[in-house]
Amino acid sequence: MFQHHKDNRLHWEQGPVYDISWSSDGGQLSAVGSRGYPRTWRLERGGHKDGEELKALGSEIERLAWSPATHNTNVIAGAGYDKVVQLWDQRTKNTTTKLGTRGQITDICWSPSGKYFAAVGREDGIDVFDIAAGSQTPVVSAPFDDIAYLARWDASERILFLATHQGAVEVYAWPTMEPLTTIPAHAGSCNCLGIDPCGKVLATGGADATMELWSTDDFTMTHVVDGYESPLLFADFSMDGRFIATASDDLEVRIHDSFSGNQVHRLAVESLTTALEWHPRNLALAYGSAGAGKGGVKPAVTIFLKS
Repeated sequence: MFQHHKDNRLHWEQGPVYDISWSSDGGQLSAVGSRGYPRTWRLERGGHKDGEELKALGSEIERLAWSPATHNTNVIAGAGYDKVVQLWDQRTKNTTTKLGTRGQITDICWSPSGKYFAAVGREDGIDVFDIAAGSQTPVVSAPFDDIAYLARWDASERILFLATHQGAVEVYAWPTMEPLTTIPAHAGSCNCLGIDPCGKVLATGGADATMELWSTDDFTMTHVVDGYESPLLFADFSMDGRFIATASDDLEVRIHDSFSGNQVHRLAVESLTTALEWHPRNLALAYGSAGAGKGGVKPAVTIFLKS
């Protein structure tokens, strides 16, 4: 399936990659690293291979997420050390909204429609904002007993999943935040979550070096994928839900069939993968790396796509 895909490295000088994000139409890819400003590349015809710096977001950004809303494709969220999320409009070149959160932000995400936006603090719980209503005050601001890593909505926006340090996934009804169940996913911390575009399958990755696939109908496990030698860090479904890309501390990115869990492709990489995300409209996979230290392999932003 992927035998005709090849790596395409983009111009990158911002150090180890912290995060990457595709725009909802797939026309732009943005990344942020340990130094300098976030960078974005316009990948449609006429785009510049070197990309451009998003200086308006500042140089202290650690997390990026383009809005998935079809009417809001030019808005990107950036979050950094200062506990503030900026929503920046590429058309006007202005920050349209600033959202204050309760603590240092470790993860940000949009709901599938782009109506809601969540900021997760490792030890400070979750703040959710109603972006469609223009509110700068959280509609939900909830602490948790356990350390929270990241949050994801299902496709219907009726369920919110929260990955925790203890390895469980807490499941809540949205928007009431009524607890529905606890999924006992991993023996170690649950480091990543992925939801297939139809909302039927939840993928979890943990410190126990396994990926698990769960049915969102009854929250039962359907497959366990092992063979990793280190904790899983990322899991993301392709736009058609057929494939899951994963990365761990191993020097490889794996692509699995999302129905069987079988590995269909292995992509060797030169240094630790620090971010990955499928293109929203085709089978192109973007991933970022940390590099291998002084004098070693340089950090990179790469797109694995059909040649």
